[in-house]
Amino acid sequence: MLCSAGKREFQRGRYLCAETRNGYQFLDAFERFRTEVEDHKKVGFLAVVPAPGRRFVNAAAELRFLGEIMVDAGFAESAGALIAGQTIAAPIEMRCPVTGLATVYEFFPVAFTTHGANVSDPLYDPALSAPFLAINTTSDAFAFGMLVKDLSQRQFGCQPFEIGDRAEVERLFDRCVSAWHNMSVNTITAYGRLSAVPSRAVRLSDDRMSWFAPHNDPVFAELVKEQHGHEMPVVYAARLCEKWLATLFEGARYLPSRDGQSGGVPTFHSADIGDELHGF
Repeated sequence: MLCSAGKREFQRGRYLCAETRNGYQFLDAFERFRTEVEDHKKVGFLAVVPAPGRRFVNAAAELRFLGEIMVDAGFAESAGALIAGQTIAAPIEMRCPVTGLATVYEFFPVAFTTHGANVSDPLYDPALSAPFLAINTTSDAFAFGMLVKDLSQRQFGCQPFEIGDRAEVERLFDRCVSAWHNMSVNTITAYGRLSAVPSRAVRLSDDRMSWFAPHNDPVFAELVKEQHGHEMPVVYAARLCEKWLATLFEGARYLPSRDGQSGGVPTFHSADIGDELHGF
C-alpha cells in the first residue's frame, strides 16, 4: 500500500505507525505525528485500524467505519459525505526543509480497505486496498522537500537554503525531480500489474507527464469509481522547484499549494468499453 517514496521513508524510520481503534486514538497519534513533522523527523503517518468482532460485507461498509473514525477525530462533519468524495487537508506549520522559512504544508489522509482487493466488490481498486483497514496520511510536497534536503546534505553537507549558489541549487533540484519522478514511475508501473480489471488499474500516460487511476487522489474515499488523470512529478515537482528558487533567490513569498495532491481530472478510458464487452 506504500508507494516507492513511502517505502523509502519507512526504511529511513520516518513513518509513524500507530494502531488506532477510534477517533480519539487517531487524533492522539496524529498530534504526535504533527510534532515529529515539525522537527523533520517524520514524513508519513499510517494508522492501522483493527476492528475485532466487526464483519464488513463490502468496501463501502469498511469506508463508512473509517469515515466515522475521522468524524470522531474532528477531521470531518459527516462520515457519509466524507466517503462520497471529500478531501481532508490537515495543515501543519513548520520550517520548510528547502527554504528554511516558516511554511504550511497540507497532509491528506486516504482510506484503505480489505474488500478493495476483491474483484467482485463494486469498489474494487487494488491500489487502495490493504491486508488490514488503514488510513495513510501524507504530503507529497513535504515529502519531496525532504528528499531535496536529504540530497543537499549528502552532496553539499548543508541545508538547501545554505548552498547560496543558484546554479548549484538548480542542478540539485533537477536531480531531485528526476529521482522523484522515477520513483513514481516505478510505483505506478507496479500498481498497474495488480488489477484484474483494466479500468481499475493505474497507468502512465504515453509521455509520462500524467498518470491515471480509478479514483481521485487525494480524496479520503469515494463510493463511485471513475477514471481521473493526475500530474506526474516531472510537472508538479518542477513547479515546486520554481517556487522555491523564486523564494530563495528572488525574494518572492512562497505560497503553499497542493502541488502533487491537487486532485485529479475525470477522464474517459477506453478500457471501460473493454470491461463492458467482456461481459457479453
